Order: sequence, then structure tokens, then C-alpha cells
Amino acid sequence: MVREVKIDLLDESDITEKYNDDKINKDLLEYLIKEARFVKKREKIKIIVNNKCHTKLNYKDIFLNSFQDEYLHNLKEHLKTNFLQVIFLIVGVFFIFLSFKVDNQIWKEIFLIGGWVPIWEMIDLEIFSDIRGIKRKKHF
Repeated sequence: MVREVKIDLLDESDITEKYNDDKINKDLLEYLIKEARFVKKREKIKIIVNNKCHTKLNYKDIFLNSFQDEYLHNLKEHLKTNFLQVIFLIVGVFFIFLSFKVDNQIWKEIFLIGGWVPIWEMIDLEIFSDIRGIKRKKHF
């Protein structure tokens, strides 16, 4: 099954970025990603371009290159988020173990709370940033 996404191009600025003709317009890219949300895994997306401005730009190549760049960007963000999660976990576990070794009750509580903060930050990254990135990556 093929899902069609229709685009009306009224001006060349609807296709490309303002300062770079090799990149797709961010609004158009977000629109295409939003339309791809409801596509199932086995479905294909067919982009139908109604070229009302009669541009001579090769928008097919611009679309493909921009999609590839966006996918690689999302992949790098995912790896960066995973790296940060590991760092937060290591720091959090270190402070929690440090809280067990300290005899002073005040410092024990400070280290315990200081250990849970990065662990909760790691969980926050997993819940919000990671899920958003995975959903965006899935559409490409």
C-alpha cells in the first residue's frame, strides 16, 4: 500500500532553505515528517509535488539528500543521548555508593540526593528525548 503526501509549491522558497539551496525548507521537512507519522512499516510514501511555481530545481535530489541528512542527525542525537545517559548513571551510582561510605549523616544525605539527581536525569532523557528521536528516525 502506498500513502500519498501532496505538496503545493507556490514559490521556490517553499522548497529550499533561505540561505542554502541544497537543503529542504525546515517547515516542509516538518510537514513531511508529520504526515509520515501515520504510515505503517510496510507502507511506502509517495510524495506528489504540485509545482505551481514552475521551478527548474531538482527537488527530488534535494528531498532525498535532506532526508538522509535528517536521519544522520537524528542518529547522532540518539548516540549523544545514550552517552549522556551512561555518564549520568555512572555519576549517580558513584555518589550513592559514596553516601554509604561516609559516616557523617548530613554528607550521607547530600551524597544520596546528589546520586539520585543524575539518575533521574538519565530517566528523563530516556522517556522524553529518546522516544522523540526514535519516532523521528522511524519515519525515514
